[in-house]
Amino acid sequence: MDKLRKYMGFICLILCFLSLYFVACAEVNVGNKAPEISAQSWINGDGITLADSGDKIVVVEFWATWCPPCRESIKHLKKMNAKYKTKNVVFVSLTNEDKATVQKFNIKAGMDWLVGTGSNSANEYGVRGIPHAFVVQKGKIIWAGHPMDGLEEKLAELTK
Repeated sequence: MDKLRKYMGFICLILCFLSLYFVACAEVNVGNKAPEISAQSWINGDGITLADSGDKIVVVEFWATWCPPCRESIKHLKKMNAKYKTKNVVFVSLTNEDKATVQKFNIKAGMDWLVGTGSNSANEYGVRGIPHAFVVQKGKIIWAGHPMDGLEEKLAELTK
């Protein structure tokens, strides 16, 4: 019985290390090339690709209508969009939800920047929790985190 416990503990330890390895491999970090973004449909515009964004600073935010912290950060994103849209900054919010759900939500929320629906891009970025944002410039991730924790400071620094 002791040998069985020992082997089971060893197997569990190996499985834990393997799961951490695969999670780390999927994670996109600052300094990495940014994965391309996509959506099945767009609200407030025709969409964007990072490849065609040129010198623009692109804020890619992952969110959902059902997420209370995401809804809270919308107010903050609205203020930043108003402040930085004339300073070569483009905001893009992506969700895997359908267009009808997001359009209905947006009537009250008033997100006036690009919103992509039916997007699986969060998987490419290794997003494990929302809201989560990435700042992309010239194809590279230069900032990542919660949209209400350091994003505004980073944009102020980049647009001086």
